[in-house]
Amino acid sequence: MEEEEHEVYGGEIPDVGEMDGDMDMMTAADDDAAKELDEMKKRLKEIEDEAAALREMQAKVEKDMGPQDPATMAADQAGKEEVDARSVFVGNVSICDETAR
Repeated sequence: MEEEEHEVYGGEIPDVGEMDGDMDMMTAADDDAAKELDEMKKRLKEIEDEAAALREMQAKVEKDMGPQDPATMAADQAGKEEVDARSVFVGNVSICDETAR
């Protein structure tokens, strides 16, 4: 058989026997890729399970804390503002009394 140039390949067209080594390498690469994909799927499943557990824990904590309705939160805020309105901050005061130290 005469050696012929392939327009796209740009070189000699390899015989079928010459390509066997390439196929073995591709099979090994495919196996590695399949293993890596399986490992990724396992890790994704673990992450999804962990996220579901965290959502359950968060829901339980929110349930244990009781309902946080806006009226209660507003009353708490109003109480804090009232206490702040009656408070006085005193800073930069030096204590000269020896018993206070």
